[in-house]
Amino acid sequence: MDTMDTKDIKETNEVEILNKYIDACIFNSTHYDIAFVVHKYLKDKHRYVKNNTWEYLADTEWLPDIKNENLTYSIRTIVCSAFTQRSLYWADANNIDVNKYQDTEFISNKLLLISLKLKENKYISVLIKECKQFFI
Repeated sequence: MDTMDTKDIKETNEVEILNKYIDACIFNSTHYDIAFVVHKYLKDKHRYVKNNTWEYLADTEWLPDIKNENLTYSIRTIVCSAFTQRSLYWADANNIDVNKYQDTEFISNKLLLISLKLKENKYISVLIKECKQFFI
């Protein structure tokens, strides 16, 4: 009998929940919506202190994030990668019930466009301002 331990089940559920948050951005891709996803991915790695000051977790110690460089890097890598992976999921029609989701190419392209925006400095700057409300 094939069983999954509790940790595997919890991680699987977390991934499914995160994927739902990303999928919600397909039709609602405002800065607010993307910032919500950023928070879900980075809430244990970054925090907003006050007066445009962010901190990041380095091992067990919170350190100031000078010019938001670590937060920007995390958005460019972790969050962008999550959107890209989800785009690839939708691009692979073998994963999906085609009868239920007929325009998987549109969905995949939309998520890919979001992931491309997550590489742009100006977009990330606006996104970081929107993220403050979630990280307080």
